[in-house]
Amino acid sequence: MTAQRSKPGICSTQDYSFEAVYVARQPVFDRSMNIWGYELLFREGQLSSSARIQDGNIATSKVIMDGFSLASDLIARGQRLLINYPEEMILQGAPNALPSETAVVEILETVRPTEAILRRCSRLKSEGYLLALDDFVGQPEYEPILNIADLVKIDVLDMKKHQIEVLVSQFKSNHSVQLLAEKVEDQDMYNLCRELEFDLFQGYFFSRPEIISGKKLSASHIARLEVLNVLNSADLDLKLISEIIQHDISLSYRLLRYINSPGIGVTHVIKSINQAVTLLGQQRIAAWLRVLIMADLNSSPRIGELLFTSLQRARFLESITMINDSVPLSRDNMFLLGLFSQLDAIMVQPMEELVCCLSLEEEVKNALLGHNQDLKQWLDLAVACERAKWEETDHLLRKLEISPAETAKKLNQAMVWTKHFLNIARLKP
Repeated sequence: MTAQRSKPGICSTQDYSFEAVYVARQPVFDRSMNIWGYELLFREGQLSSSARIQDGNIATSKVIMDGFSLASDLIARGQRLLINYPEEMILQGAPNALPSETAVVEILETVRPTEAILRRCSRLKSEGYLLALDDFVGQPEYEPILNIADLVKIDVLDMKKHQIEVLVSQFKSNHSVQLLAEKVEDQDMYNLCRELEFDLFQGYFFSRPEIISGKKLSASHIARLEVLNVLNSADLDLKLISEIIQHDISLSYRLLRYINSPGIGVTHVIKSINQAVTLLGQQRIAAWLRVLIMADLNSSPRIGELLFTSLQRARFLESITMINDSVPLSRDNMFLLGLFSQLDAIMVQPMEELVCCLSLEEEVKNALLGHNQDLKQWLDLAVACERAKWEETDHLLRKLEISPAETAKKLNQAMVWTKHFLNIARLKP
């Protein structure tokens, strides 16, 4: 089925143009589940998976030129950006191209701890840069780097509990640097690493709900889902939308801030809810409300990151319909597919229970439940891009016959658009 075209999405901002470079950001959480920073992961748009890191110097340079400038606009004050550096780039002084107060120099496990490397790292440290050692598994030859490092990353994905305990015990007795557990894939591993006094955590555990058997939807959650359900009705009228907003002072305040913000295209100040709703129209105002309702379900940093990636997926899938006529759903429904793709993690409820409460197209429901593989592969593409699964990305791009360069640009534009939208829409009185 060919995608049906419809009106523009939630808001219209300036046309952001980027080089054909994929930039994925993976959050790093502290012990309080606040976002400490992000690791930047890179892939150039036209490269196949087999060639993507043939030249680590070029890859890192592209991150510096394209990735950092993009991602630095997407972080809060005080947050850090981790960037991988191969040996030659460190020796050439590439880390100095970025500000020491934001960029963290991540030393790859392939970097040899030579005298030249140690001198350069010591100089970077004296200049205020944080140094992180990647994929440390206890190699004794890296002791000189450990003595000057600020942060050590330990890949816990394939490690047994006793292996992690031994490594942490040995490490803590000799060093005072921060420990970062990477590839933390589930709640059990997060709990273990936290008990072992890791300082920072990276992985996809935050995007998977820890569902307690027998737990039911709360009254507030049911009320929110009912509003979402109303917004999905095909015959929704603008008067009803206005009433929903006018009964919530926070929504009213944020709508007026949003409609009068730069980039929306309004030429005069809008002072009434009815006027704002009429100006935006049913589709755009309903989409705006969906995001705000989801944002208000929980204000924790973890939920904030889930909301960001959900909205980024929504915008990305919506924009894909503009470059490929074989997308199986309308632009609106592709947006909903991305937006609700992590609703189970946000509401900490099984997706099976949630989709039953929403008026969605059956194709969208089945894709969210993993039953419609033809449609789910579009969602899989969005997830693969954001998680830097480049081989899977390549496979899906070929299968779906989408241009890698165009996909990279749409992904990056979706990232910037999401930040812009949330900066405006999540303002509260």
